[in-house]
Amino acid sequence: MEAAELQQLLYKEIPITQALQIQVDSLTSNSIQVSAPFEANKNIHNTAFAGSIYTTATLAGWSLVTHMVQQRQRHGSVVLASATIRYSKPINGDIVASCQIANPDIIEHFLKRFDSRGRGRLSLEIDVIEAGESKATMQADFAVLRQG
Repeated sequence: MEAAELQQLLYKEIPITQALQIQVDSLTSNSIQVSAPFEANKNIHNTAFAGSIYTTATLAGWSLVTHMVQQRQRHGSVVLASATIRYSKPINGDIVASCQIANPDIIEHFLKRFDSRGRGRLSLEIDVIEAGESKATMQADFAVLRQG
């Protein structure tokens, strides 16, 4: 799946992504960057709306896990199981959320569990950056349940 295909899937399956103007900027087998433009996601303080930051980070994680499952020819429903976010500084521009799974053993462990039990869980750290500086960090667990 390419970034444009994943973005279309988001627009189809999660309609709010269109209102937030979510964009899948980059996608690899183990990383993703998702963004949302400031003008569509600002609040009354002229900073990025916290709900949009949370949603953009969540969508980065959901999209990466969905991509990984499909890329590895598994069929599962991806859901956010739990998440916490820490907002460290206001964002005054576009919201950019990125996530990377650097350790391939994490992916292999997830796949073995998914294959044997029909479900798996991935813990991800999603970083929200502006001008190269981290402004928020989400710790999120995504569950995947076998379909079909």
